[in-house]
Order: sequence, then structure tokens, then C-alpha cells
Amino acid sequence: MTGGHSIDRDRLRAGVVECPLCERQIPEPMRHAVVYGAVDEITVETAEAVECPVCGGVTFVS
Repeated sequence: MTGGHSIDRDRLRAGVVECPLCERQIPEPMRHAVVYGAVDEITVETAEAVECPVCGGVTFVS
């Protein structure tokens, strides 16, 4: 987590993401990745946000 309400892309790449809203670890964060435009595939590079499966909050990737 980089501070505030964002997730560092390097942490997403490593697969170690904690929700800044509820502070729980998000297992398999790429399964919860969100893209707000048209892409061929959701990857770490194209992910714009991650939705927490516990609290339902959406946090942007920076």
C-alpha cells in the first residue's frame, strides 16, 4: 500500500495486496482486478483498480 487509498502496482505484481479500506489481505488479487476501458486481457499492467472481496470496496492501482 502506498498510502491513502491506493495499491502499489509492484505489490499487485507480487500478489501481496492488502485492502486499505478494511485492512484485510486480498487473496489472488488479480482475480479481483478491474479495468474501466476496453482491453484484450486484464493484466497487472492494465489493471486500474482492485475490488476487495471482503468489504466490497474498490481501490485504485498506482
